[in-house]
This record gives sequence, structure tokens and C-alpha cells, in this order.
Amino acid sequence: MKKNKITRNKINAIMIASLLLVLTAATVSADYEYISESDIVTASLVNQIPDPAIAGNIVELRVGIENWGSSATEGYDVELLPGYPFEKLPGEDYVKNTGALQGFQTEDDQKILKFKVRTDREASIGSYDLDLLIYKPGEKSSAATKKTLSVDLNNRENAEVIYIDKVTLIPGQPTPVEFTINNVGAAPLKDLSFSWTNDDDVVLPVGASDTRYVKYLGIGEKTTISYDVIADTNADPGLYKLELTLSYEDSVTGNLQNITNNAGVYVGGSTDFDVAFSESSAGEMSFSIANIGSNPAYSVSVIIPEQTGWTVTGSNSMIIGNLNKGDYTVASFTLQQGGNSGSGQQPPSTGDMPSREDFQQMTQEERESFRQKMTSQQTTSDGIKIEIAYTDTMGNRETLEKDVYMGGATNTTSMMMGARFNGEGRPGEMNGGLTSQILKAGYYLLGLVLIILAIVAWRKYRNGGLRNLKRKARRLFKKQNQQ
Repeated sequence: MKKNKITRNKINAIMIASLLLVLTAATVSADYEYISESDIVTASLVNQIPDPAIAGNIVELRVGIENWGSSATEGYDVELLPGYPFEKLPGEDYVKNTGALQGFQTEDDQKILKFKVRTDREASIGSYDLDLLIYKPGEKSSAATKKTLSVDLNNRENAEVIYIDKVTLIPGQPTPVEFTINNVGAAPLKDLSFSWTNDDDVVLPVGASDTRYVKYLGIGEKTTISYDVIADTNADPGLYKLELTLSYEDSVTGNLQNITNNAGVYVGGSTDFDVAFSESSAGEMSFSIANIGSNPAYSVSVIIPEQTGWTVTGSNSMIIGNLNKGDYTVASFTLQQGGNSGSGQQPPSTGDMPSREDFQQMTQEERESFRQKMTSQQTTSDGIKIEIAYTDTMGNRETLEKDVYMGGATNTTSMMMGARFNGEGRPGEMNGGLTSQILKAGYYLLGLVLIILAIVAWRKYRNGGLRNLKRKARRLFKKQNQQ
């Protein structure tokens, strides 16, 4: 009796174990993706690098393969099926074999398969599904089992610094410069700090620090940061590097992120000149050419363009070479006042002057018109246009036009016009008015001199004659007394 009781207990235990095995198999069948008669194989995402994945970057997925069955198996193929926002990488194998799996090869003994995919840069923050297929080699179409993994994705802030506006700085001249910060990421930026440096200290901000702060910059937004900068007056012309730095806190990692870019600014460019009449000798007129700008000038040429009132004999251009800032040189040309190298009126000449009789027959309006014509022509003849052509430090050919006052070089014309008019504005013969005035002044002076001489002579004569009479009278009186 006792023996039968023991047998029944064993039978009950076997039945309970069998029931538990069935329940376990059912549970495994629900939790794991591939179950055969002797294999219980499953796949799961062990980890991902980085975690979470960053939109636009590559993420490595580590998939664990476990065999919960009691029998060993030759292995399974595991195929990754990337879908949005995941993309395949060129050259990456997305079908990998597990190799032989032992019975109950789980947890720490599981097989690890690695897959790499790229995430779309425009993807939003969240969790995304990624499918796997598990099947024995050659049985994909008939016995493949799908497993869905969940991958976390985040957006890292991403900003770029665009250097715009001025790229050429004139030494010693304050220039406004603007930098643009653009948020090209899928997350807002907060507490940004922007600065720039120049290793040579040739380019520096004026009156303020080189650091600026931005509190907030939304997705797709941009902001402009302005500086007043100046280049050293002693800087050599050339390209100088600015190192641009943008700092902000990464909301994904909590670390301080630094974005560093380089931008170039050119120090140099154009310059300016001062031109002045120097001297005139034997028809040759000289001009002083000075570089009054902040940059050197190369291959400088001085040109007398065609213009009213001046005629150039010989070449109208002269190459004077290079001029550093502050340097000057002299250019000479054979110039003749008069003639008409361009269009318009010529300077006044004796042929333009009417005679006294013709002028007296003019109406008042004709006289006024003639007077304005003479004044305009005299003003024109007092100046000359000169062009300065040069190559700047950037290799560009520039041309400046200068109006130069001639001063004493035009006194012949002024004297001629003054001689043809008297104080009432009436013309006379050439030098007639001036000569008559000089003669009148000479007569007055001569008369005055003669009067003075007569007075002096009369006084001398008067004083000398009285003394002689007295002397003669004393002699005569003395002689008579002696007789």
C-alpha cells in the first residue's frame, strides 16, 4: 500500500513538471520569436552606441541572440531591415549568421551581433522601431520570424557660424563687421557665447570685448552679431585669419560644446592721392604726387586726359612706379595753356577781345554776356584735370581723377584780361589802359619831384644870394673908407 502511494506521488510530480514545461514553453512561445521542436531562439537589443542615437549620426546596434532550448543548433541568419529614420551604410553587411548555438546559451553567454545604421538628420526626438528577421539559412521565405527592436533617438543642437559682410579692411579705418549664427539643428539653442580672435592682433574690436552672448536661438533661426573692428595701421597687406568660436551646452550629454570655424579678412585695398602744381619752367609744368592713403600703390601712372584749355606736347602719361603710403614724387609734362583738347570753349585770347569802338556799340546785355564769358573762361583756365592710375594691394587696377589748381601758371591770361579792361569794364587797346595809368602816375611823380627840386634850389639860392650881397657890400664899404 505504501509502495503504491509513493508511485502515485512520483506520477503526480512528473505530471506537474510536464505541465510546468508546457506552460514554460507557452510563455517562451509568447516572448521569443523563433521556436522549433528543439530550439528556442530569441533576439533582443542589448545596447546602442550612442544611447540615445543622435539624428544625422551613425549608431551601432548590438543585438543579443539566445538559445533557450536544450539542444544545440548549427546557427541562424539574422537580417536587419532598416526603415525611416534609419538608413543603410555603404559596405555594411545587414545579414549575419549566429554560428553554432549551444543548448541554454543565454544571458552572459549569448551571441552579440553588431549592425551600424545612419539616422536621418531631420528626424524628431522619440523611439523608433527597427525590424529583424530570424531564419535558418536558406529558409527565409518559408520560416522567417520577425523581431521588432525599439531604438531611442534624440536631436543634438547644431549651429553654424556664417561670416558675412566686410572681407576687406582699410588699415586704421574703423569698419563695421557682422557675423551670423544659424541654428541648423532640430533643437533650440540656449545660452550661446560667441567670440573671435586673431593670433597676430592685427585685427581687433574697437571699444568693446570680442565676446557676445545670445540667450536663445530657435530651430531654423539665425541672429546677427555686429562689431566695429580696426586693422593695425602698420599691418602688411594680406589675408589674416579670424578664429570664430561658438559655445553652448549640449542638452543631450550636458557637456559644453564648442564649434570652431575660421574666416579670412583681407587687410589692404585701395588708397588715395593728393596732387598739387609744383612749378613751371620753359613750358614744362611739374606736379607733386603724394600717396595720402593707408596702403601702398603699385605701378602708378600720371595721365593728363583730353580737356578744354590745355594742350599736351609729347606724351600725356608718365609712369612713376610704386608709392608707399606717405611717399611722394614729381611728374612733369610739356603743357601749353590754350587750344582745345576736348569740347567746349577755349581760354581767352587777344582775338576774342573786341576793340573799344566795338565794345561801345554793344548793348548792355551783350556787354554783360561778354563779361560772363571772359570770367568763365578764366576760371576754366585756372585748373587742370589729372588722372592717377595704380594697382592696389589686392591686384585691382584703380583710377582716380583730381582737379588741380594751377595758380601762377595762368597769370598770363589774368594779366591779359586785366589789361583789356579799365575800371569801368570798358575794353581798350592792348596795354592801353594800363599804359595810360602808368604814364599818369609817372607825370604826377615827375611833377612832384620837380616841385621839390625847385623849392630846394630856391631856398639854396635865396640863402646863398643874401650872403653874397652882404659880403659884396662890406667889401665895397671897406674900399671906399680906405680911399
